[in-house]
Amino acid sequence: MSCLFRFVSSYKVPTPPVPPKTSPRSPGHSVRAIVYHPTGQTSQSEGRPLHLNIHGGGFLGGLPEGNAPFCRKISAETGAVVVSTSYRYAPRYTFPVAHEDVQDVADWLIENSEKLWDADPTLMSVSGFSVGGNLVLGIAQRLCPSEYRVKAAVLFYTPVDFRLPPWDKPKPAGFPEKDPLSWILPLMDAYAGPERAKYIKNPLLHPILADIETLPRNMSIVGGKVDILLHEQTVFAKRLEEEAEAINQGAKSSINSKGETVDDLYHIESEFFDNQIHGWLELPSMFIDAKLRDRIFDDAIHFLNNVYNTRK
Repeated sequence: MSCLFRFVSSYKVPTPPVPPKTSPRSPGHSVRAIVYHPTGQTSQSEGRPLHLNIHGGGFLGGLPEGNAPFCRKISAETGAVVVSTSYRYAPRYTFPVAHEDVQDVADWLIENSEKLWDADPTLMSVSGFSVGGNLVLGIAQRLCPSEYRVKAAVLFYTPVDFRLPPWDKPKPAGFPEKDPLSWILPLMDAYAGPERAKYIKNPLLHPILADIETLPRNMSIVGGKVDILLHEQTVFAKRLEEEAEAINQGAKSSINSKGETVDDLYHIESEFFDNQIHGWLELPSMFIDAKLRDRIFDDAIHFLNNVYNTRK
């Protein structure tokens, strides 16, 4: 797969990209991505943080522009180079195609981001909205044994367990007795459903099964309490928080490249909001509490800055 980038930036004109690299996994295929450039200069000794965002859309569609306000905010307020990418969609493509597409993008960024944008691929963070969160957790799992292990993940209403089809998932309190979207649920299962039996124990598709050691040490999990995904998200978050606490009790400090003492602790946080449905952060401001969205995005920026400022 070749990664073709369309640069969108309100800050400065970016450097043209090097010729795209083709992956032998999908020769001739390309995806479209947008790169957000921060202002200001980096120090000579350290590159900028690198952040990869993946949009949602039920694996059926969506655009990398869909999360533009959030991506611009990260770039402007953290100094990170932010990349938002597309991937191939169901029902034509089923698991693991989308996961492989975004992994190819991550691999391309690791190879090219430093020379193109002075971004440090060893300081990579990720974020994902809805199924985008599932995809970035797949990236994290595949990079965990390497020096490019993902440092932080910010997840918004992320599905982490596809072992059950959507119509069999437990409904939270306040969820409509008759789901108004029930007619589309079979289509929403088009990516995972055909491969469910074959990959029933695969943590890439079902991050709820992933070993905490394969996930980022810094994770922020955000969801709504009127979301069919609430149960799996809270089970996932609770398990990670409990395991992180146990690991942290025996963790030791280390020294980073600046000679500063840093910890190897896990920082897992989660918050679930009353009266909020799946995808509410991406709705027009007239339909939601925009101040709440601003606060959630501000918290995400604070979370990422804390990680970037303690780089090793």
